[in-house]
Amino acid sequence: MKTGRPLIVVTVGLYLLGLGILMGVVIDRMQFDRHRSEVLSRYEEALRQWHAYQMTLEKQVHDH
Repeated sequence: MKTGRPLIVVTVGLYLLGLGILMGVVIDRMQFDRHRSEVLSRYEEALRQWHAYQMTLEKQVHDH
């Protein structure tokens, strides 16, 4: 049964390789989502400030 052992080693090796690739993809997606959330929160804050500024200008124009 010398042919069975290399088959098991290759199977386990391929399994670990696939698991490593899958974990790499998962970690990459988590980092991407975290970075995306940071960028979107800064954008939303800038947009909120811009709208507040526009509303202030409109009130000033309307009051005069």
